Amino acid sequence: MVMLWLCGWLSSPAFAHLPPLTINTEEYPPFNYHNDQGVVVGSATQQLRNALMHAGIDAEFRLLPWARAYTEAQLRDHHCVYSTTRTAAREQQFLWVGPLVINEWSAFSLATPPVPLDATQLADLQGKRVGSFREDAVGDYVESQGVPVLRAPSERENMARLGAGLLDVIVTGRATAEYLANAQNLAVQHLFTFYYAPLYLACHPSVGVETTRLLQRHLDTPPAPTQEPAP
Repeated sequence: MVMLWLCGWLSSPAFAHLPPLTINTEEYPPFNYHNDQGVVVGSATQQLRNALMHAGIDAEFRLLPWARAYTEAQLRDHHCVYSTTRTAAREQQFLWVGPLVINEWSAFSLATPPVPLDATQLADLQGKRVGSFREDAVGDYVESQGVPVLRAPSERENMARLGAGLLDVIVTGRATAEYLANAQNLAVQHLFTFYYAPLYLACHPSVGVETTRLLQRHLDTPPAPTQEPAP
């Protein structure tokens, strides 16, 4: 009886004609990025594509500059953005699905910096040229801890600035930093990790709780509680 009721509920009109979604993201490998064929791929992308397929929801994936991708999800109906950090400041603006992956927030320098750098915590970055990119939660958090941050348009540009000697340190996800450094043939060193952040899909409220709950049901990972980084 319960199974018959559940099948009937999922095939009811509320779920039979869910509107298609526009899902924005940025180049943030290995979680989300364009492959050589121009298709949006990555570990977080695969999680979402599988959930959408099983939920029977159509979606268009678009790779944009992060600030635009995030702003469109804030302002435009049936738009979502990933992979984004779920913070208290963002909580009420979106409907959330995830976590998709875990992001290890870390600090990196060149493997052989011009000036030796001894840093094991954020406080040690005071007075250094620290880079992040626009609208990024990692940079926002580092700034909240009193460390000024220089913002680049993208994570790839951020890594290039480090390689050019325009920055002393970048703060970003560890997997992303290692991926981009390898792609740019740049030798970097991991200084320290300061937080493990679950990354989510954040959707405009017009998407509706029915849709986000259905997507959550089809994710491989269970939902995680909202949490703030520890100082």
